[in-house]
Amino acid sequence: MRVIILLLFTLSSFAQNNNQKIAYQYFINGDYDKAIVIYEELNKSNLSVNIYSPYFISLINTNNFSTAEKLAKRLYSKNPQRLNYLVDVIVSLKKQEEVNKFIFNLKKLYRKLDGGNSQTIQLANRFLSFEMYDIALEVYEKSSKINNLFSYDLQRAQLYGLLGENEMMVNQYLDFLLNNPNQKKVVFSNIQRFLDNNGIKDFNNTNLVKRSLLNIIKKYPDRYDFNEMLIWLFMQNQQYKLALQQVISLDRRNQNSLSKIFEITEKLLDLEKFKLAIEGLDYIISKGFNSELYITSHINKLYAETKILNNNNEDLEPINSKYNSVINEVGKNSYSILLLSNYAHFKAFYMKNLEDAKIILEDAMKIINADPTEIAECKIQYADIMLLSGNIWDALLFYSQVEKDFKENPIGHTAKFKRAKIAYYKGDFTWAQAQLDVLKASTSKLISNDAMDLSLLISDNYNLDTIDQPMMQFARADLLFFQQKYDEAILTFDSILTIFNGHDLSDEIYFRKYKIFSAKNDTESSVKMLEKIINDFSYEILIDDALYSIAKIYENKYNDNAKAMDYYQKIILDHEGSIYASEARNRFRFLRGDEINEEK
Repeated sequence: MRVIILLLFTLSSFAQNNNQKIAYQYFINGDYDKAIVIYEELNKSNLSVNIYSPYFISLINTNNFSTAEKLAKRLYSKNPQRLNYLVDVIVSLKKQEEVNKFIFNLKKLYRKLDGGNSQTIQLANRFLSFEMYDIALEVYEKSSKINNLFSYDLQRAQLYGLLGENEMMVNQYLDFLLNNPNQKKVVFSNIQRFLDNNGIKDFNNTNLVKRSLLNIIKKYPDRYDFNEMLIWLFMQNQQYKLALQQVISLDRRNQNSLSKIFEITEKLLDLEKFKLAIEGLDYIISKGFNSELYITSHINKLYAETKILNNNNEDLEPINSKYNSVINEVGKNSYSILLLSNYAHFKAFYMKNLEDAKIILEDAMKIINADPTEIAECKIQYADIMLLSGNIWDALLFYSQVEKDFKENPIGHTAKFKRAKIAYYKGDFTWAQAQLDVLKASTSKLISNDAMDLSLLISDNYNLDTIDQPMMQFARADLLFFQQKYDEAILTFDSILTIFNGHDLSDEIYFRKYKIFSAKNDTESSVKMLEKIINDFSYEILIDDALYSIAKIYENKYNDNAKAMDYYQKIILDHEGSIYASEARNRFRFLRGDEINEEK
């Protein structure tokens, strides 16, 4: 008899477990009505903790609020220490709009809070799961008053965001950072997410964050993290002048922000904001020779001044004098090798004095106790000058030396890329392609991108072509371009257009000619080349490059904002996947006047 009873009990348990699994699967699939039917049967025999939560949620999701309330009350009466059941009572009353009962039970819950971290998070998360964000927020606030060991700034900030209280959210994030300076990345990430707004930047949000940061900086002026965030915000919003002013002001207070100033000036150089970059570099230089950034700042300043004068077709002799002045000041030693390397580049590529350039580099490479990497930089520069003068084999020799000595170093990758490019210039496309395939995985993003671009050029226009001649001529013209033999390069490019009319290289040729005319400061001809691509090759891969380039010309050279906006808008609307899409959107909004920024 005992065996029979035991067997029946086992079978009953098996059936219950099986039904529980089926009900839970219905619950997971969102078939709440089907789940409820089974849970009701299971509830009659035994309401376990395992089935309670999915059963309750199923009732709520099917608007069976009264049944959900009774269910929660039943378990709470049996387990008054389990406040999560009281939370569910409150949730069901809220859904029924039983205001008085809701308030009564909510007050009861608040009286039972002990301020414990685990309890607080558990209860708040339960309210959060039912989108009762305001109540979850109150739980955190009341618990933090009971036990001030826990402020819950991060959780509260997130809830303010869910409630649309953006200013409170930002302030709460900053309070969290104030008390938890080691959590800078977390705060930055959340602020960034708020500002990104799913790819749709809102200048009101930007101004809100800026206002909150300025307020907290007034209270804590020496907190670097808040100042850093404000500088970051200015940079994100392309308010470069404000960013530079802020970081300089910060350095004047704490004397430890020169590296940040230098970082911003490098960004400005990349953006061709040369005059503004010089302001920052001058500040670093004013700190004197003892600054580790003194010589590097001089190098970058001379580069910026060279670009300004060259772009305006002005005499470059003053730059030559400045190089000599700085070299005389710091001397020819292990600290000034990069300065000498840059001077040699200036001599060769701007002053066309190849012999002096070679002498400068030869002297630099003899300096004792020099950093091997910096000597390698000189060798690459020397090889560049050899290539400029037509001594290809000498260039290969120096590139090869650097590649051999620095195989796993970015400078070795640079040398390898330049060797591959010589192979490309000579028409050995197969060997070049093999080297480029390796370089695509380079740790240097710049090299990997350059390798991909050249590899794509070869694969698209040689590997699939039936004749070699167009690509051979194109590569030869590219070499002439590098050697600054601009007229010869243009003639060679034009011969391809004439002899091989309609070849796939046509858009690449017009883009190369745009670059040549830009190098010659012939803006009118540059625009014509870009217009040719836009009008006749809108289906080709270079179309977004052309649109962005011509937009920048109209904005910066012609000061024609309306025309620039037209081209930026074409990128936004027709080429949303372009690498220029984000920048085009920012420039369009700025030119439209979405926000009045300072000079950038």
